[in-house]
Amino acid sequence: MLSHALVSLLLAAAAAAAPAQIDPAAIEGLTPGDLLLTEGELAGQILNATAWKDLLAAEGILLETPEVDHDYLNFTAPEAVETSAEPSLKKRQCSKTTSIITDKTERFVDWDVQMSPIVCGSGGPMDVTVTSGFSVANGVTVQGSGSPTFIAGRLSATFGVSFTRTWTTQYSVATKVTINDGECGVIVTNPLTTRRYGRTMEGCPGSFRQIGTWMADDHGSGSYAGVDWISGAITTCRKKQRWAPMTRCHGEGEFK
Repeated sequence: MLSHALVSLLLAAAAAAAPAQIDPAAIEGLTPGDLLLTEGELAGQILNATAWKDLLAAEGILLETPEVDHDYLNFTAPEAVETSAEPSLKKRQCSKTTSIITDKTERFVDWDVQMSPIVCGSGGPMDVTVTSGFSVANGVTVQGSGSPTFIAGRLSATFGVSFTRTWTTQYSVATKVTINDGECGVIVTNPLTTRRYGRTMEGCPGSFRQIGTWMADDHGSGSYAGVDWISGAITTCRKKQRWAPMTRCHGEGEFK
């Protein structure tokens, strides 16, 4: 288990440093349960599951993916009631003034992001290699009124994050691990995700009204083998079975 002093040192270094390059051979050296970190000065560090959980807990990151807060997102705009000509004039003058408010932020380990095809060891060990074409994207979900493009732009300006960005895996012969006989496996990333919830407002300063809600997911930026990738930890999802399909180790649903 990592000591509190070491956890603090690692977190401080990660916050201050530019992304480091990961030696491709580090992925090949992963054993079951190992996780290879992909961001900051921590990039290239291999931790076991216990050390990984200690690191997340020290930074206040949830180990499990929270349920989407549908109660918050469900929004129906109230019907406008005009009482005189003056409010109607004010509405015409101010209806195009739009702003957003961030109400809640969560950081958590999201579901496994696939980086390789499923490989099953049948009759002997098999290598599984990171393959081109698997992708993951940031995104904005909107309920009620409000343009996703507008909200993404405002969030990008506020937090310095592109909410239209997509990352895609690239093939590298060195980024491979061995799957043992009698099991199936996939190379995955356990992504560190920041989820924000907020409201879309419209009107004039001092008289804004809510017209919608939104949710925005940001996966952060890391790298592997010189390739831009999401932040988090690369690991293997392994299960005792001899053929596909195969379900995620962290999260729900099947791999492709």
